Amino acid sequence: MLGGGVTGFVMRLIASQAEAQGKALERALSLQSAADDSADRAAARNAGVWVRRLIAASILFAVIIAPFVLAIIDVPVALQTERTGLFKMLLGSGGYKQVEGFILLPEVRQGMLALLSFYFGSSMVKR
Repeated sequence: MLGGGVTGFVMRLIASQAEAQGKALERALSLQSAADDSADRAAARNAGVWVRRLIAASILFAVIIAPFVLAIIDVPVALQTERTGLFKMLLGSGGYKQVEGFILLPEVRQGMLALLSFYFGSSMVKR
């Protein structure tokens, strides 16, 4: 009697765990199908291609073309100066100083390196 009761309890416990695992698997599959549908809709949109091209063209302009153009037309560039210590508290955070030339920011250089490595790296992969 006792053995039959324990066996029944264990079997019922195993069955309920299997049922819970089945429900969890069904939920995971439904979430995965929703994620797949979203990825398919995103892949169908072609706006990302033009955005990447615009970013690439902007970086190429900033690194290659803009220094030559701005050197010819002498456009001053305004740089923000910072004050420190007591002057910062009394007079504010700083002012602006004009310099001649073109400032190539580290972010633009890193963007150019990323762009070059991406395009040259993808062109080396066999299709």
